[in-house]
Amino acid sequence: MTFMQEVRHSHEPMPLAPDEKLMTPEQKFFFDLRGWILLPSVLSESEIETMKAEVYAGATHSYQGTLQNLLDHPTVVGILNEIVADERFIFDDCYGFRCENSFTTVREPGWSRSYGKGTTVPHVVRPPQQANAMRYQVAGGKIFAGLTRVVWELEEVKTGQGGTTFLTGSHKAHFNYGGPDPNRPNISESPWEDNIRDMMEDYSCPPGSAIVFTESLIHATNDWTNPDNPRCAVFNCYNSIWAQWYRLNLNHKIIEKMPQKRQSLFRGTWAIGGGPGGNRQYSLDNTTT
Repeated sequence: MTFMQEVRHSHEPMPLAPDEKLMTPEQKFFFDLRGWILLPSVLSESEIETMKAEVYAGATHSYQGTLQNLLDHPTVVGILNEIVADERFIFDDCYGFRCENSFTTVREPGWSRSYGKGTTVPHVVRPPQQANAMRYQVAGGKIFAGLTRVVWELEEVKTGQGGTTFLTGSHKAHFNYGGPDPNRPNISESPWEDNIRDMMEDYSCPPGSAIVFTESLIHATNDWTNPDNPRCAVFNCYNSIWAQWYRLNLNHKIIEKMPQKRQSLFRGTWAIGGGPGGNRQYSLDNTTT
């Protein structure tokens, strides 16, 4: 009988695939300081073209086709291992974090945030200084970014022309945004809204770049004013194996076609117990979908 560990021991090295790399000290410093980092030119030209074609053909998420390779792309796995995963539950056959949301967006030149929904108002996963499982924390030299988003930009993005904007450093905010309701996770009706928007930052990047940010950071959708190309982006969201924000409503038949380790991104929200090896494998009986 093969014994499967429930928890990886501290003396055991973190299992990483050949292309998976942990955050550099520079990335860790700026992610902690700013709440987001940009990873330029991650994808190859052929990957970009194939994935763009799928999005423009109508793909609404990254659970199928070539787009699913973004779910556990080696460049982001190493980073997510450090800022989302519980290191005790990282094994060769499963990830130490889960994916719980994915969507795509295509915005033609001239797209206005008036067409959008709540994401056009600068918002966050939790109100300031209200503790929940999604809150950004650092303890013992370890970042826990809570709910974390990776945005894959498949077309060029130019600063000031419609990329996602961030209120840099707001993931550590301790005081309310000035609105009437301290429980509201956005800045609507704040008398400081214009000043807050003026302080938000964006980015320029070539196609195939990724932006990683904690959802504890105030961020917003913006008018797409780049006249040269649409915005074509994939938004994937990740969480700990013992916390959940989104309900996926993802069909089991889609997940069971994925490689086994990728399937582990959709396993249930729990840590230990429940059988040999603990929570290492997705199944129809062990899912958050």
